[in-house]
Amino acid sequence: MRYAFNFGDDRGQTWSISGLPKNVQTGGPLAAHVFDQPGTYQVRVRATDPSGGYSDRTVSIEVQDPNAVFAGTQTICVSAVANFAGCPAGASQMTAMPGSASFNNRRVLLRRGETFSSISIPHGSQNVQIGAFGSGAKPRISSIEVGSLAPNSSSFPRDISIMDLNFLHRFEQYATMSRLLLYRNTFDAPTGELAVGQVNLASALQYVVEHHTLAPSQYIQPRELFVVENQLRGSTTNPHINMVAIGSQFVIMGNDMGTAQQHTLRLYNMNKGFIAHNALRGRSSDGIRHALKIHSGGLGAYDDNYGISGSTWASRQIVIANNRLGDSTDNNSFTGGAAPQNNGPDSREGLEDVVLENNVFHRGPNTNTEFILMGRRMSSRGNTRADGGVPNINQFGNSYQLLPADWVGPFYY
Repeated sequence: MRYAFNFGDDRGQTWSISGLPKNVQTGGPLAAHVFDQPGTYQVRVRATDPSGGYSDRTVSIEVQDPNAVFAGTQTICVSAVANFAGCPAGASQMTAMPGSASFNNRRVLLRRGETFSSISIPHGSQNVQIGAFGSGAKPRISSIEVGSLAPNSSSFPRDISIMDLNFLHRFEQYATMSRLLLYRNTFDAPTGELAVGQVNLASALQYVVEHHTLAPSQYIQPRELFVVENQLRGSTTNPHINMVAIGSQFVIMGNDMGTAQQHTLRLYNMNKGFIAHNALRGRSSDGIRHALKIHSGGLGAYDDNYGISGSTWASRQIVIANNRLGDSTDNNSFTGGAAPQNNGPDSREGLEDVVLENNVFHRGPNTNTEFILMGRRMSSRGNTRADGGVPNINQFGNSYQLLPADWVGPFYY
């Protein structure tokens, strides 16, 4: 089966990395799109079988205007030098960052060209947008943290958009949330305080559940997470990882990242994941890391309720498409993998229904393997090497003996 998505938003835009149009996606059964203009859009998917038979489905999407949603004082413009040129009419004007309680149901716009302290979006916040106003360079901000490491209720943050900022350190989403858009931000190589990741999405969720008072059934799994068109300029000393995360209905598109102490992009658990049109380089501090590493928590089924599936669910239904993977400066032996993280007693980790398609691999001086696939129903098609060679995509010699036999294969090439 082949799937063709049309998002009804054809403005001639293309992905800077793959060069492909943003309005369509073809190949595997998952796709994603960010609508950044208000209006009504007709989104269509066509599924075609090998004989040419097809079926269409259409859904209507209504995109609201943020100037209407955050009208008047629901928008706050912040400029330390009191330059409010470009601030929306009727918005509040402040020369200092508002208190954390002020973010709920508000849009906070930071003056371009200025530097701001860290922002904390509290547990329970919803419908928050943080962005930029005026002209010039993106506003510089140290860090943004969403939620709490010790949540006191099941009102986890939702509908949070962070756009057009220059991060000097990190973005961290504590515990869990739903509906995150991290869009068109730049992350400078951080200095000083050690960061686990420049972008860290719920990687400590299991620890939080086990060490705080809420019952596991009150937690949701992180879901509806969009990380789109961000640039992460890492370093081999700090942070550990450019991006580390778990989540479901999880989209990573159009990002440019690479250079970390460890892995560039590490996903501990991923359910219904779409990774596309990214440039993922892999230079690390020790030469044994990867540009893309996807594994899982175990062999269990996924459920949105953490109390049902916990952290032991298998990663499943993932499309990895149209990416640039690796770089001529990479010092690792293989570029990426969707597989258990190790062949040891702590790596009884299942992955299933993974499609690796139409990616372009770039080799470094030590590269001998482009990608490892280990799981069941794993497909590789249309992948190429930039130097014209044949990409080495394999099962690591079927050496993961701890996986049950029914979690190994079939593999489709």
